[in-house]
Amino acid sequence: MVGEICKSHGTEDQDNNQTTPMSTHVRTLTGEKPYECKECGKAFRHSSNLTIHLRSHSGEKPYVCKECGKAFHKSSNLTIHLRIHSGERPYVCKECGKTFNRSTHLTAHIRSHSGERPYECKECGKAFHHSSSFTRHMRTHSGERPYVCKECGKAFRYSSHLTRHMRTHSGERPYECKECGKAFRQSSYLTTHIRTHSGEKPYECKECGKAFSWSSNFTKHIRTHSGERPYECKECGKAFSWSSNFTKHMSTHSGERPYECKECGKAFRHSSHLTRHVRTHSGERPYECKECGKAFRQSSYLTTHIRSHSGERPYECKECGKAFCHSSILIRHMRIHSGERPYECKECGKAFRWSSHFTKHVSSHSEERP
Repeated sequence: MVGEICKSHGTEDQDNNQTTPMSTHVRTLTGEKPYECKECGKAFRHSSNLTIHLRSHSGEKPYVCKECGKAFHKSSNLTIHLRIHSGERPYVCKECGKTFNRSTHLTAHIRSHSGERPYECKECGKAFHHSSSFTRHMRTHSGERPYVCKECGKAFRYSSHLTRHMRTHSGERPYECKECGKAFRQSSYLTTHIRTHSGEKPYECKECGKAFSWSSNFTKHIRTHSGERPYECKECGKAFSWSSNFTKHMSTHSGERPYECKECGKAFRHSSHLTRHVRTHSGERPYECKECGKAFRQSSYLTTHIRSHSGERPYECKECGKAFCHSSILIRHMRIHSGERPYECKECGKAFRWSSHFTKHVSSHSEERP
C-alpha cells in the first residue's frame, strides 16, 4: 500500500518501483528468503541476489577487467579488483595507518586492535571478527560444499575457492610481479610475493619478536608458543595446529590424489605439491638468496636457508632450551620429551616419532613378502 509505514522502524514504502520497497524491508525483520536456487537450495531475500548467485553455478562472469582480462560475477567485485591495478587503498585505519581496498576489510581489521569478535560459533565456541568468516567457518561443521568443479568434480565450500581451483586446470596466472615477472593465480599471492622483494614483514610476534610477511603465517606461528591444535581428525583423533595440515592428513584416509604430473604421471593430494614437483622436472629455482646466490624451489626453503647466514634459531624448546631454525624441527624434537609416537604401523603395531622412520619401516614389510 502506498505510504504504508513499518511500525517497527518507521520505514515508508512510497511506490512499488523503489529499490528498497516495503516488502523487501519487512524481510530483513522476518528473515523471509523467498528466492531459492534450484541448483543448491540456497535462499535469498532479493531476486537480484539470486541472479548473482546463479552465476556461481553457470560460471557466467559478465564484468571483465580491461587491464588483465579477469572476469567477475558482480560489478562491485570488478570495482574492488581494479584497485589491485591502480594501487588505490581508500580505507585507512586511524589506529595504525594500514590501508585497505575494501571497507569491510578495514572494519574487520579495526577489530584486531579492539579485540572484538562479535560472531561466535555455537558449535565450537570459536569467535570471528567478521560475519563472512563466521559463515565460512560454519561449513567446516556442516561439511557443505556447494561449489563443484565441472572439470574434475571436486567440491568447495566457497565460490572463490572454486574460481582459484579452476586455474589449476586452465593454468591461468593473471597476477604478475612487475619486479621479476613471476605470475600468480591469486592476487593475495602476488601481494605476499612482493614482500620478498621489499622485505616488508608487518606481522610481529610479541612472544619472540619474529616477524612475518603474511598474517596467516603469523597466526600459525603463534600456535607454536600456545600449543593450540584446533583441527582434530574424527577418523583417528590426531590434532593439528593448522587447517592446511589437517586437510592434507584427511587425504591420507581417503587416498585421493587428484593432481597428476603430465611429465611422469605422479599424483598429488594438493595442487601446491604438484606445482613444487613440476620444478624437479623444469629445474626452476625461483627463490634466490641475496647473501650467497643459492636458489631454491620453495620460498620456505629460502627462509630456512637465510638463517644459516644470520644464525637465527627462533624456535626454542621450553623443556630443555634447545633452539631450532625451523618450527617443524622443534615439533619433532618435542616428541623426545613427550614420548609421542604418532606414526603406527598397521602391520605389526610398532610406532615411530617421525614419518621418515615410519616410511622406512613400512618398506621393510613389503621387502619381506615373496
